[in-house]
Amino acid sequence: MTGVPTPLVPDAPAVPCPRCGTPPVAGDHFCEVCGADLRADRTGPSTANCPGCGDPSPPDDDGWCPSCGLCRPVQGRPVQGRPVQGRPDATDHTETVVDGGAAVSDRGHVRPRNEDAVALGRTDEPGRVAAAVCDGVSSTRSSELAARAAADAALVALLSGPSGEQGTRSAVAAAASAAAALVPRGTPEPPSCTLVCAVHDIPGGVITVGWVGDSRAYWLAEPGAAEPARLLTADHTAEAAAAAGTLDPAAAALRPDAITRWLGADGDAEPEVVTLTPGAPGALLLCTDGLWKYLPDAAALAAVALPALSPGGAPAAAAALTAAALAAGGADNVTVAVLPVPLPKEEP
Repeated sequence: MTGVPTPLVPDAPAVPCPRCGTPPVAGDHFCEVCGADLRADRTGPSTANCPGCGDPSPPDDDGWCPSCGLCRPVQGRPVQGRPVQGRPDATDHTETVVDGGAAVSDRGHVRPRNEDAVALGRTDEPGRVAAAVCDGVSSTRSSELAARAAADAALVALLSGPSGEQGTRSAVAAAASAAAALVPRGTPEPPSCTLVCAVHDIPGGVITVGWVGDSRAYWLAEPGAAEPARLLTADHTAEAAAAAGTLDPAAAALRPDAITRWLGADGDAEPEVVTLTPGAPGALLLCTDGLWKYLPDAAALAAVALPALSPGGAPAAAAALTAAALAAGGADNVTVAVLPVPLPKEEP
């Protein structure tokens, strides 16, 4: 489809409609019966009643609503082999693949729900691949909603708006507006999230990254590469603000990892933007702190991702990074998006 984003998720999810339980149709992103959004990372918050039909009855022994058939796993039952403390939904584990990138988002082993979100897509004209990764601020209410709204809005803007720094700043602004619009301004503890997003303009080979908060972007490359592996972003945290002289060090010492910028009705959404034009092959990684707090070093991340990328492509690299975070403890939600960048084409 020329000039507009391709579907954010190329295939329908293998789960029933979250509203009415209708089985999905391959390629559809909206339920043909009730119109609900079928994309896996767009499921709404958990409720005591059935979120599909409102039935207050408990789910049956297999975890299904007796009225509409929506899957409603019972508290404490294993889901994907894990005991949980709340009602899981289709966001517990999501995988997204497009031509030129792949993403995985996982609840992890400890958190009761996945408050991360990721959106991934591409266009053919102009040739772009883009991704947005958001991490819900767990101290705010329904932060997963902010993450999902922001990721969606950023992706659409990255794929349909202007390229370069201007387009990325506009995408962050769109994401901030989407997160802030969830509740009236002044609402206590409004849904909030961090954001890191990137677009690869394929014809020119330029990568533009924008971020707010402590979700990160890395350039991954082999040891000794002309374009070395490195962290591309700088966290917006109390520790960083104290080092820059904009926050009292004593205050920062109380919680050095507290974020100082975020998206939401009460957030400071001023982004930072960087550009990169790789002269050698590698991969762009966007991730939440569920990964980088275990593997903060770019070379270590590359050592996990690139051996999987070569034979298996972006899906294998994203899966390997997620597995590494889960094996290291999985104490937080973990979300990764991998955009491989091949050798630049030579001019004829």
